Amino acid sequence: MASVRGSAFVAINRWLSERLKREGYRSFLSEMRTPVARVLSEGDVWSWYPVEYLTEVYEGIAAHLGNGNGKVLENLGGAIADAELGGAPKTRLALLPMPRVVARIPYLWSRYKDCGEFKVLSVDERLKQAVLVISGYDGGPLHCFVTRTWLERVCGLLSGSKIKVRERSCRWSQGGDACHWEVTWE
Repeated sequence: MASVRGSAFVAINRWLSERLKREGYRSFLSEMRTPVARVLSEGDVWSWYPVEYLTEVYEGIAAHLGNGNGKVLENLGGAIADAELGGAPKTRLALLPMPRVVARIPYLWSRYKDCGEFKVLSVDERLKQAVLVISGYDGGPLHCFVTRTWLERVCGLLSGSKIKVRERSCRWSQGGDACHWEVTWE
């Protein structure tokens, strides 16, 4: 069964609490199934939870707040990345060269998510570009918005570089069995 660490739910809970007033937050939780609302509001950072819960939360956020062409969930991806890298000293993070950062993405993904497998397909230091693929991923199409910003934020935090990430192909909108991501840096 695919699962994610509770750190994602803790970050989402904090993110929602900041954006919704108390009654709005309670309303949001009441729209979730009881086990999902419980994990969202009381989840443990290091515990593992079904990825279906995360998908349900993303769908609830898109329905409750709108998704503004992906901007709402993209913003959430940065908050999740910050929470997952929160224990690392920021001053040391920005010293890694991008090829090393890109090489760490599969490890970092698997440390917090057991839903899909990231692989590095290519790294071109001269073009300052890398291509990654995630396969076996059952997070759903809304998760792609979050993943794009998660990648951008993690790569930026670790390298100190200005990062751009775009999805080259999406299994949810174009078919296939994987999503391909292009990471570029300055």
